[in-house]
Amino acid sequence: MAAKQAKKTKKVKIAKSSKTKKIVNKKSNTSGQLLPLLIVLVVTLVVFIPSLSNDFVNWDDDVNIIENVNLEVFNWESVKNIFHFKKGLVIGNYNPLTIFTFAVEKHLVGLDATLYHVNNLILHLICTLLVYRLMLLLRLSPMAAMLVALLFGIHPMRVESVAWITERKDVLFGAFYLGALCLYARYVAEGLKNKKLVWIALGLFFFSLLSKIQAVALPLTMLAIDYYFKRPLKFKLIIEKIPFFALSLGFGLLGIWGLSQVGSLADDVTHYNFFDRLLIGGYSWVVYLIKSVVPYKMVAMYPYPKVLTWHFYVAPFIGLGTVGAAFWAFKKEMTGVVFGFLVFFFNVVFMLQILGAGQGFIADRFTYIPYLGLFFIAGYYFDKLNKQDVKKANILKYGLMAFLVVCAFLSFNQIKTWKNGETLWTHAIENVKTTTLPYGNRGFYYRERKEYQKALVDYNSAIKINGSKGDLYNSRGKTYFDMNNVAPAIADYQKAIALDDQKAEYHVNLGAALGAQGNIGGALNALNAGIAADPEFANAYLNRSLAYSQQNKFQEAIQDIDKYLELKPNNSEMWYEKGLIERVVGNNTESINAFTRALQLEARGIFFYQRGRTYAGMNQRDAAKRDLLQAQQMGVTIEGDVQGFLR
Repeated sequence: MAAKQAKKTKKVKIAKSSKTKKIVNKKSNTSGQLLPLLIVLVVTLVVFIPSLSNDFVNWDDDVNIIENVNLEVFNWESVKNIFHFKKGLVIGNYNPLTIFTFAVEKHLVGLDATLYHVNNLILHLICTLLVYRLMLLLRLSPMAAMLVALLFGIHPMRVESVAWITERKDVLFGAFYLGALCLYARYVAEGLKNKKLVWIALGLFFFSLLSKIQAVALPLTMLAIDYYFKRPLKFKLIIEKIPFFALSLGFGLLGIWGLSQVGSLADDVTHYNFFDRLLIGGYSWVVYLIKSVVPYKMVAMYPYPKVLTWHFYVAPFIGLGTVGAAFWAFKKEMTGVVFGFLVFFFNVVFMLQILGAGQGFIADRFTYIPYLGLFFIAGYYFDKLNKQDVKKANILKYGLMAFLVVCAFLSFNQIKTWKNGETLWTHAIENVKTTTLPYGNRGFYYRERKEYQKALVDYNSAIKINGSKGDLYNSRGKTYFDMNNVAPAIADYQKAIALDDQKAEYHVNLGAALGAQGNIGGALNALNAGIAADPEFANAYLNRSLAYSQQNKFQEAIQDIDKYLELKPNNSEMWYEKGLIERVVGNNTESINAFTRALQLEARGIFFYQRGRTYAGMNQRDAAKRDLLQAQQMGVTIEGDVQGFLR
């Protein structure tokens, strides 16, 4: 009995020892995954920290944030407008969730760029974390997953997506997109048991589409994951993803419609036929492949060439060669290579500008998700070599690490390019010398900062490159006007109108300049022409109301102010102007209502003062005293006949 008992006791000890060993292994595996992730996040953070000191740039930041009418106030009405299919379009793009994040930030901090950059960086770190998680779900080792995540996190082609505030679109859509991919990869890896993961992925996909249309590639990328996990290639794989494809199609058509509304699909490519555009797409494909290894140039825009050089005719053959190589890899059952190629192809194919949207045909930001496929191939082969030949695996690992050091250096320096409008466009001018846009945009930057001579130099340079663009004469005219040099401003506005008489802004600026000369009749003629060209150009009504006021035509001025406020209801200055003129014509109740609306938008001392004056004119002493005291407390000097209301 004693011997049997001893044997039994020994078995119990072995069982405990085994259980303890399993627990230790589990903890070891967890820590083995967390340390590489921590390294990835810290390195990415250090590389991109300089972006936090960057400012806004005059490259869509103005349109998306600074001048966006839906961001002037933060209320339910503005939020509805942001998500409205038409009212929410910005330069033809429907990215309401991205714009909503800007609205929240603007409500909290105004135009202090720091918070915007902080949030871009946080979102990029989340994307990088999700890439690491996705690599583990794809059964890469922690080391391989770390290498892939680092490539994703600090590659120089990431800089545009992170350091440019407007490209919140990339890091926001990327976070939802990668989250959806992680859920789907887990669903497939775990044997298709947890359907709830797919429905959550569908929700994330919807939010991704609301952030940027590039997310339409997700269902195709899900098919690539099916292939990677060796699911039978049957039509069933597409059928089960019908909700995903339906969302892709819907948002894709909405995106095309939005771009067509502002003419983006025709910009700068109208002289190319479909065959030319295919050549452009093939060339872009090859450039993106090259830049994954040699990230050269990296400018804010790559303008369409005036004529297609020999490179555009050769590149498609190279591109077809890469497709052929991928097909050969498929035949050889090189699953990792084919999967990486498919991820790259599915996510970049819609960005090849075959439809010709926008002013450029290549953009660094377009590679934010596509490069994940190429980076995966590197990590996949590291693991494969590590099982077959550790020495070769180490060569690949140290080679990738050396490449990552170069990437960190290049990215760190590239971030400085996005510091402000001057650095951005100076860099572009150094690399793209044959297009007007960088000169025009840098000129705008200088004009905004009252560096007028520098602005004129840039506008003159742009006009020298292409003197057939009305925008350039209009911009130079505004510079002269800001310098109180009205005569050359008028001459430039007239040149702009001669080149394009359908641009309302040109007529309105001419009207303002003629008005400054005292030529009110000429000003009204120009302003009327501006309104005829575009009845929804708000500044035309603003300037015409001023012209009418100078002629003492106050009723006409009020009508124009009302029209302006229909278009831009959140402009406190115009409500203030309405209050003044309504009082002049004796409409005191309307005057009070206008001043009250101005104060709801912006509590300024002068607004209280003028409402107090109106109340005084109505002999409402208590209301007048209350407003005048408030104005006085806010630093306004109370003068004239209303001083008695303070007693």
